[in-house]
Amino acid sequence: MTHCAHHDTSRRSAGRLLAAAALIVAACASSEPTATPSPTGAPPVHVVVFTHIEDNTPGPSLTDPAARIAYVNLRSRLIEMARLTRRYNVAWALQPDWKFLLAALQFEDAALRASTGGWNVLRFLRDSLGVAIDPHSHENGGYNYTDVAHLLDSLGVGGSTVIGGHIWDPNLPTFQRWDRFRVPVAGLRFPAALWRGDILMGSGTPNHVNDPIVSGVWRPASRDRYWADDSAGNISAIGAFRGTLASITELSTAYKTGAVKADCMLTASIHAKPATLTAVNGIAAAEDSIVKPLAALRDAGSVTLTSFTALVTTWRASFGGRACLYGPL
Repeated sequence: MTHCAHHDTSRRSAGRLLAAAALIVAACASSEPTATPSPTGAPPVHVVVFTHIEDNTPGPSLTDPAARIAYVNLRSRLIEMARLTRRYNVAWALQPDWKFLLAALQFEDAALRASTGGWNVLRFLRDSLGVAIDPHSHENGGYNYTDVAHLLDSLGVGGSTVIGGHIWDPNLPTFQRWDRFRVPVAGLRFPAALWRGDILMGSGTPNHVNDPIVSGVWRPASRDRYWADDSAGNISAIGAFRGTLASITELSTAYKTGAVKADCMLTASIHAKPATLTAVNGIAAAEDSIVKPLAALRDAGSVTLTSFTALVTTWRASFGGRACLYGPL
């Protein structure tokens, strides 16, 4: 049986959250384990590999001929990354912001699509290579999350309800008001468009300098009680933990030592950064530093590699939607 102590730390700033040393295992009900154990007897940690394409990419103005060159170069690396992850059977989630999507609408002509079976690159990545496509937005440039979701629809790859990154702390000026997605939100550039996200894939701070370190899934009660679970809530949050391969071992150890019971879903996410993918020998570096090590952990039964949407589906089906937060908040 799992013992869970409830801690409401939602009013602390991000810096104070990181400074606190308390270990949290919060808001999960006791029940028998439902996850499939690894050969060591411990359940796997659920891990998502993702890539954010920010709203400054491609760098030049889209009216500049250099923008198409930059777009085509990034496009080719994304295809290489997708083929790499498919070869290792490693799930990968791509989360682009508005500028890349406008570039795709502008530059994906028949000549370019000829290299991807007649599809635009996002359709090819999703439907041919199995990449999960989610919206990502800092809501700059006049485009909000709904606008990004609408652009994905326009490219034939809409449907995701993942809120691909947000500033969680209401005390910060860049707080993104995640709770407005309790109901559908209209677009700013496309006011006729409506979209309601229901999965928070990580709790961020500006430049990720004070991100809370938490693993698990829960339903934040409110913006001021973010770490408290509301079992009736319609938005789920996923803990990214430390975002490193080493930290996955830390989570596996927590299972093995009994610090976390098997009925608590532990989660982590790893960012395959665009700067890594576009560097010289960047795909090889991603293979050596991310894809191959995660595939080895998967083959050893230590991790399950998944997408954010599939992770929440598994949480509901195999863990009964039991909230669990673990980490040195």
